[in-house]
Amino acid sequence: MAIQPKILSSTAMSGTAAGAPAGIAQPVANPGAPGGVAKQSAAQHTPAHTATTRQPEHDATHDADAPRMRRRRGQSQHEDPFALPLDQIPEGSSYEWKRWSVHGQQDPFYISSMRDQGWEPVNSARHPNWVPPGYKEPHLIKGGMILMERPIELTNEAKSEMNRSARDQVVTAEQRLGLAPKDTMTRDHEGVRPRITKEIARMVIEE
Repeated sequence: MAIQPKILSSTAMSGTAAGAPAGIAQPVANPGAPGGVAKQSAAQHTPAHTATTRQPEHDATHDADAPRMRRRRGQSQHEDPFALPLDQIPEGSSYEWKRWSVHGQQDPFYISSMRDQGWEPVNSARHPNWVPPGYKEPHLIKGGMILMERPIELTNEAKSEMNRSARDQVVTAEQRLGLAPKDTMTRDHEGVRPRITKEIARMVIEE
């Protein structure tokens, strides 16, 4: 008795059952696999992805017009704009800011009187790191003030004269307290003698 070979249908050969949803893996007949069924590979049912180009987060041309986002660290808004680094002042010289102008109006007579006291303007080329880029003035002028210098010996001499004058004023004021008006008794009595108290404190400057 002859045995007729069994012919598989085209539906079984395609590996997809009729009416099955697309994209879902279906078992396929495979005589070499146990049970005669093998799973489709992942490559056969993984949906394809279209490669896309990622757009930049910002326009590079905008950076040139962007505001400055960096500043010098350690600079306070209450910092003295006229403070000078003492280690950069030449030895044997003293620096001080003097009045150059008031509301844009220069005072040449005051500068002349400062020169009579030995003060001379400081050359800006000596301290290039104290001026902004492109500074062309021959002297250091800032905020209506001009930086001037003179020998330290003259400055110490002037300070000694000021201290002596201040002490003389105090002595004169103390003597005046002990004086009595004309045709009155003296103030040597214990009950009417002036009492003077001296205190040394730091001067407070109101902002």
